[in-house]
Amino acid sequence: MISRLAAGLTRHPAMAGAVLSLLSLPVHLLLTDAVSIQFAAIILGLVAGIYAGFALQDGRAQILAIEGLAALAFLAFALAGLVWSPWFIPAAYGLHGVWDLLHHRQISTRLPSWYPPMCAVYDWVFAAGLCAFWILR
Repeated sequence: MISRLAAGLTRHPAMAGAVLSLLSLPVHLLLTDAVSIQFAAIILGLVAGIYAGFALQDGRAQILAIEGLAALAFLAFALAGLVWSPWFIPAAYGLHGVWDLLHHRQISTRLPSWYPPMCAVYDWVFAAGLCAFWILR
């Protein structure tokens, strides 16, 4: 069963990203506004750290610097979402999707080829879902 799921992920990473995002979004319907914002900020911080982890595995100093600075930037967006306006958070998820696509075409961090398209679609669907939930509340 797990191997079939993994095979589907690698064959259809964008669809997998959309499904995973749609499965994770409903949690925000169960949370208060403040907790939803805090939870989305925490997840953004974790998402930002994933590429830093790939950079550590990669080991090249230039990649470590690029990924470390990008992770700090996304953490700054998460903090800005907590301090100034929660709209920094979905904006950051949207920008993270662009960052994912850069890894697919421009940045040569050693990571699985299916990861950038899966994460990009996850980020964009998640950002749109957060906006919809937060506007409709």
